[in-house]
Amino acid sequence: MCVTNGSVSMNKCILECCNSSLCLQLNATAYGDLPPTTTPAPTTTTRKPPPKNGKVCTTFSCNGDGCFKGQKSAAECIVGFDFCEMKKIGSDYMAGCSKVCKTASPTCARGAAAPCYQECCQATPKTSCLKLDGKVHVNGAGQVALAPILKLLACGVGLVIHYSLSTFLQG
Repeated sequence: MCVTNGSVSMNKCILECCNSSLCLQLNATAYGDLPPTTTPAPTTTTRKPPPKNGKVCTTFSCNGDGCFKGQKSAAECIVGFDFCEMKKIGSDYMAGCSKVCKTASPTCARGAAAPCYQECCQATPKTSCLKLDGKVHVNGAGQVALAPILKLLACGVGLVIHYSLSTFLQG
């Protein structure tokens, strides 16, 4: 609001105290502080769905003993979710993609009341690895693969045999 010659105006006004080199210039144009004359258009962003990894897990949630049998709905997992899991919480069952199955511990025992893992397996393309048969299946989630260890052990044995033969032949 500005007061000019005794009249009040709602227009933008410029205030200056004097016209000498020692005066403060109080108008916004002197400092480049004027607000923008146009308002920026609101931006909308569309979120892209997370990338899929090509692996599939049965996905459902149900209540009651055996409710998981015959479940067929499957979903493709997103990147970083390389396991399928089925958890039991009370009488509820939930299945889907998982990052690590939390090393599948604790596994379900007959009559378990605490949350537990009924199944955990390495997700595969095309079909879910979950068996959904009511038995506990924890297929290597969180375990070290045996094949690389056996290869390392075989190389070590080969190296020992080679060293033994070379020292024997050298006398």
